[in-house]
Amino acid sequence: MHRQQVINLDGFPPNFRPIVQPIDTWFMNRRLGLIFEAKVEKGKLLVVSSDLQTDLEQRPAVRQLRYSIEKYMKSGKFRPRERVEIEAIKDLFIDGEN
Repeated sequence: MHRQQVINLDGFPPNFRPIVQPIDTWFMNRRLGLIFEAKVEKGKLLVVSSDLQTDLEQRPAVRQLRYSIEKYMKSGKFRPRERVEIEAIKDLFIDGEN
């Protein structure tokens, strides 16, 4: 996939596993995710860090992935098992240098 950014999951619970987990470089071995779901406070969250919006007519695999994710989220099968604290989610969006 093009136009993606991995998510560093180091701040998540130790047993947390993303739906799609890329392999980091052999010397870094960070906990990364491209797609993950979690229980957060009173709701459910599904995060995708890949671009699922741009040029979908030219990117049929991405168009299908987006369709499948949306269908899954609307179904009764979307029941995340792992709980993640809201602070861990917020930390994903905070620049560590500020």
